[in-house]
Amino acid sequence: MRRSLLTAFVALSVVAGGAGPALAADTAGVTAGAVAVSAAPGQAVNLKLTAQVRKALADAYWRNPSSTDPFPRAKVDGPKDVHYGKITGSTPARDVYWAIGDIGIKGDPVSYQGGPHIWRKVGNGTWKHVGDTGGCLSKVPAKLLKVWKQSSHC
Repeated sequence: MRRSLLTAFVALSVVAGGAGPALAADTAGVTAGAVAVSAAPGQAVNLKLTAQVRKALADAYWRNPSSTDPFPRAKVDGPKDVHYGKITGSTPARDVYWAIGDIGIKGDPVSYQGGPHIWRKVGNGTWKHVGDTGGCLSKVPAKLLKVWKQSSHC
């Protein structure tokens, strides 16, 4: 009975856009006995940012082919103030993960202008740095912006 109530609470939290106590950054980190939560396709789900995801976002920024001058990976500063979530697909392989946050290159003050930056990945794929928004988040799904209590600022 207790487990059924917990499952119902977590499911309602996801539907309401909250980050219930059993939500993890992704299902890869779920341990045996944990309550797994799945949302309906098209549902926006807020996720907890982990150190592993933060590192993957920084790596994607560093790999971004739009960077004009090469710089050492150690100079990447951030991302900071990150919002992270997904739009649930029809299968986990079709889930689309999104993140927004501030990032720059240590020693290059111009790199911190604008922002926030956007990242995206599909399923278990690799994070892609979509780019610097200049303040306009129109490329991020409106459902996720609502869950994050953010506006597009466009």
